[in-house]
Amino acid sequence: MQERRVTVVTTSMNFDGPFNSFIASRGLVPMHLSIAHRLPFFDGTLDIVHSMHLLSHWIPDVILEFALFDIYRVLRPGGLFWLDHFYCLGGQMNTTYVPMFDRIGFNKVRWNALRKLDRGIKMNEWYLSALLEKPMT
Repeated sequence: MQERRVTVVTTSMNFDGPFNSFIASRGLVPMHLSIAHRLPFFDGTLDIVHSMHLLSHWIPDVILEFALFDIYRVLRPGGLFWLDHFYCLGGQMNTTYVPMFDRIGFNKVRWNALRKLDRGIKMNEWYLSALLEKPMT
């Protein structure tokens, strides 16, 4: 990435490990943020935002929607939000989260919802992986 003049900024959870040191040693810019804070970037400055295993149903709906609007805010027009391994219960997918993504205004480039099977089929748990685009206008 450095050879192509790409700057990667990443955050990690603080689990009493040297995660930010590990990130920095690979040439990336580490940050430690809580989910309730705004992203420290100007409006329309990022091309890609990637979230893996962080955004899920455990976050209260109001805070999750705030975080998604903030991601939308920092993306350039045409920018991509890669939501990876978003975990939720089956009933929440269509009643809560799909309308939330639609309200924010993302275009769905890729949308894969698959059943989470590690605790059995009776749990009705789902993973969503999606590639969402901020519209050009």
